[in-house]
Amino acid sequence: MAIEQVDLAQLFDSNIYLLTGNRTVLIDAGIGFQADDTIASLKKMLKGRKLDIIVLTHKHYDHVGGAAAIVKEFDPKVYIGEHDAQTIRDGDRAASLGTMFGGELEPMDVTDLKDGDIIDIGDHKLRVIYTPGHTIGSITLFDEVTGALFTGDTVFVGGVGRWDHPSGNADQLIDSLKKLNTLKIDGFYPGHGPAVPDSGNEHIISGLRMMGVRQ
Repeated sequence: MAIEQVDLAQLFDSNIYLLTGNRTVLIDAGIGFQADDTIASLKKMLKGRKLDIIVLTHKHYDHVGGAAAIVKEFDPKVYIGEHDAQTIRDGDRAASLGTMFGGELEPMDVTDLKDGDIIDIGDHKLRVIYTPGHTIGSITLFDEVTGALFTGDTVFVGGVGRWDHPSGNADQLIDSLKKLNTLKIDGFYPGHGPAVPDSGNEHIISGLRMMGVRQ
């Protein structure tokens, strides 16, 4: 499985990762203010292949605002954690923080993901891990073959996700970090900031320390 990061220039864009195996999966869709540039980059990266799936790690606008334009261009199936899904179906600007970012959210058909679901891309299978705290429906994705973890805004290199927006919760975030730290994580791919190719557990432990939890 190849992992590539879409080049983005917009200040508030989330990281967008393209996973290429027997099927192609896009993790998060960015804020969408420069959707044409994102689509052009994806076309180059896909090299004529179909985009099969988008997985949204949570409902915030900087991760989902670009999804509608990508769906119109490539017609993938869109997945999101079950507890954040209704926000996207309703096009709820307030719940998605679209009002804060200054963007519209087009209602969109999405498929719910539950803890333990598997996204099968052929040679690799991504396990859905329910990790609330940043939002009530936040998920992370873990590739048990390579040890790669895609964390959304749950945890970053040198930080953790905010919990002071609607549906955020500090206690849930701590529990989610503890859950992630039971995994053997190699590559670490957060929703913002740098990705790192190995030693992913170090960043989970760092996040727990920031939350006042000693390991």
